[in-house]
Amino acid sequence: MILGRMGRMAYINTLPVDWGLVSSPLGRLVELQRGPPTALNRLLAQGRLDVSPVSSIAAAARADEWLVLDGLCIGCRGKVGSVILRSDRPVTDLDGRSIAVSSASATAVKLLELLLRDYWKVPAILMPERERAGAVLLIGDRALKAAQSAHRSFVYDLGEAWKDFSGQGFVFGLWCVRRAFAGEYPAETQAMYHLLQASYAMGRSDASRVCIEAAQSTGLPVETVSGYFGQLVYDLDDTLWNGLNSFLTSVGYSADSLERFGYTAHPRERSQYAMSGRVEPGIRPASSALERRVATACSPAAPRSSLNELT
Repeated sequence: MILGRMGRMAYINTLPVDWGLVSSPLGRLVELQRGPPTALNRLLAQGRLDVSPVSSIAAAARADEWLVLDGLCIGCRGKVGSVILRSDRPVTDLDGRSIAVSSASATAVKLLELLLRDYWKVPAILMPERERAGAVLLIGDRALKAAQSAHRSFVYDLGEAWKDFSGQGFVFGLWCVRRAFAGEYPAETQAMYHLLQASYAMGRSDASRVCIEAAQSTGLPVETVSGYFGQLVYDLDDTLWNGLNSFLTSVGYSADSLERFGYTAHPRERSQYAMSGRVEPGIRPASSALERRVATACSPAAPRSSLNELT
């Protein structure tokens, strides 16, 4: 049984959420495709994926086509570690100078533009990464590695800079579903929603193995990876949602343009779901036979054999 086509980040930043998909039979319930943020943005927009992590900027740009899966994000409440500006001089000395930017993350570029304009107040020039420059925007695993060896450079963590500037957390990425897919296949959409939450629950319960796997794939020390995952926030709560909307309005998008799939507005209802132990906060209870089957198999109390029966 294949529920749909799902994207997966090419970086280690989402491995805690992806863990169940890559380490258990859960992954056989979807067609997985890896790629950097901009590639996943494009594939979801082209209808070649049904659910995927995407840049928050892309989610805002296609708010009329995509729904945000509530409860999950790629965020931080300060340092993020994997989105940095590395420079050969202090950022305040970049006035009129060039900064090479990665094309892999539209959100990181927009955030850098905002911080340069409103926080550091430095009119630097952004240019493609292929050009030589004394400063460069790095993201993902490459940023983590660069930070380890940047002893003679000035390194600015964009998550930390946003926190200093706004006092809020930041959301770099979201999991989204195409509205057309959710409308045509509501049971499969809800089932994939449960699938992601179950995958993330497995990542939380097996954190040490997640760190070892990420360290092996990047060549970074386990301690570095563990510290990095400790800085990331995957639970999309109201404070991060507010920070996300503050950022989006600052770069020209209308307030509250994003719509959440599975969002339960009433606090009491969210609390009841959270206390039930059956679903995560904000997730509607399974209503169809398919949803109930997947939700039951994905429950932490379910035997591993129940996942094999689904596939």
